[in-house]
Amino acid sequence: MRTITLLTQLNKFRNDSKLTAQKVQELSRQRFTALLEKTYHASAFYRDLYSSHGIKPNDLKDIVPRDLPIVDKTMVMDNFDSLLTDPSINLKSVEEFLSNDTNPQNRFRNNTVIHTSGSTGVPGIFLYSKEEWSLIAALVVARISQPVYNPFRKLRLAYLGNTGGHYAGVTLVSDAPKFLYNTRLFSNPKDFQHLISGLNEFQPDIISGYAGTIYQLALAKLDGRLNIKPGRLQSSGEVLTENMRQIVESAFNQDVFDLYACSESIVLGIQKSGRDPFFLYNDWHHLEIIDENDNLVPEGTQGALVITPLYRTLQPLIRYRLSDTMALKTTDQPFITLDRISGRTGDTLTYLGPQGIKINIHPYDMLAFYVPGLRQFQFEQTSPNTLLLRIAVNDGYSDTKQLAEKKLQEILAKANIEEFVSGKVELVDSIGLNPKTGKFKLIIPYSLIKYD
Repeated sequence: MRTITLLTQLNKFRNDSKLTAQKVQELSRQRFTALLEKTYHASAFYRDLYSSHGIKPNDLKDIVPRDLPIVDKTMVMDNFDSLLTDPSINLKSVEEFLSNDTNPQNRFRNNTVIHTSGSTGVPGIFLYSKEEWSLIAALVVARISQPVYNPFRKLRLAYLGNTGGHYAGVTLVSDAPKFLYNTRLFSNPKDFQHLISGLNEFQPDIISGYAGTIYQLALAKLDGRLNIKPGRLQSSGEVLTENMRQIVESAFNQDVFDLYACSESIVLGIQKSGRDPFFLYNDWHHLEIIDENDNLVPEGTQGALVITPLYRTLQPLIRYRLSDTMALKTTDQPFITLDRISGRTGDTLTYLGPQGIKINIHPYDMLAFYVPGLRQFQFEQTSPNTLLLRIAVNDGYSDTKQLAEKKLQEILAKANIEEFVSGKVELVDSIGLNPKTGKFKLIIPYSLIKYD
C-alpha cells in the first residue's frame, strides 16, 4: 500500500471516530443505500434475487435492510460469477490463481483474494478490489494498531498462523506498511517448541495470531520456556474466553487487543482490554441479529449475526449470514457494542430427547466454563447421547477434576438433558492446536448425527 494513500485514509478514519452515534447511524444508512443501488444495477445475481422478491429499481431508495432476503456463503459460492460486479472475473480463473499461487503478497488482477480454511464446513473465496483493500489496511492502522513512527527502529511484528496461502490474517499482516514494521511470519508448527525458539530469537514488539495460539504461548511464558516482552498482543480468528484472557494478560502483563475479523470483512471491530467495551465498526458495516426463523431480535438478545460490509462493491455481501452468534447493544459511544459473543452456530451441540425433540446446549454455556486450576478445556460430543470434557490442569490443584465434573452436570441440567445424556471428564496433559487451521477448537460437535 502506498504511503501517501495510507496517510490520506488515516486522516479520514481518525475524524470518523469523533462522530456521534447518531451521525454514524446516518452515515451507515447512506452507505447502505448507495451500495444497494450500485449492486442492483451491476450484479445479475442480486438483481434477479431482489426481482424475485418483488423489489424494483424505484423501490431501492425506500428499502430498509430487513425487507431484503438474507444470503449465505453457499449462495455466494454457487452464484460466484453472477454475483460479482466485474463480469471479466469468474470463479474458474480465481481458483486457477489460488491453485498456482500460495504467496499472500501476490494479487489477482490487482485484487486481493482471501480463501477460508473451510472450518464452518463450506469453503469460501472472497475478492477485495485495490481500493477496498486500501481502506481495510488504513482502518487497521488508524483504529487498531495505531503505531508510533520511529525513523530509527521499526516495530518487530510476529504473525502466528496459516502462512502458506491467501488466508485473511497472513494476507493483511503481509501488507503491513514496511516503513513501520519489520514483519516475520511464523507458520503453524508441528513442534510448538520450534515456535517458542523462533520468538525468543526474534523478540517481537507485537504478536498477532489466533487466540488459542497466544494462550499456548502464555502457558509457555508462565513455565519459563518463552522469554519475550511484547508491548502488544493482538488476538483474532477465535473466541477469546474470559479465562484465556486473564491467563494471557497475567503472563505477559499486557492487555490483549481482541480483533473481531472474518474473511468476509477483515475489520469488524475490536476490544482493547477486558475492561473496555467490544466496539463494532458500524460506520462501515450494517449489523443485524436474527433468530432461527431469520427474524430480527430485540437489542441484547442472542442470535446469529448478519452483516453488510458497506465498502465491498466488487463482491457485495448484502445481508450476509455469518455463523457467529452474539448479542449487540447501543450506547452513547460512536460505535455499537458487542454485548457478548458465544461462538458459532456450528458450535451448538444438539441432542435428541426421549420424544425425539431436538435440545441444544448453547455455546455460551460451554465457552464460559471455568473451575479453579483449569489450564485448558475442550468439549466434544462423542456420540448422540454423550458429552466428553477434556481438561488440562495446573500443578498443585487436586480437586479440579471433581469440580469440573460437578460443573459439567450443571451444564447438562441447565439444558434439561441430564437424564439421557452422559457427561464425562477426562484429564489430559495438554490440548493441541488443529494442525490444518492452526486454531484451538473449544467445541467439537458430533458431525455424524443426522437430524431429519
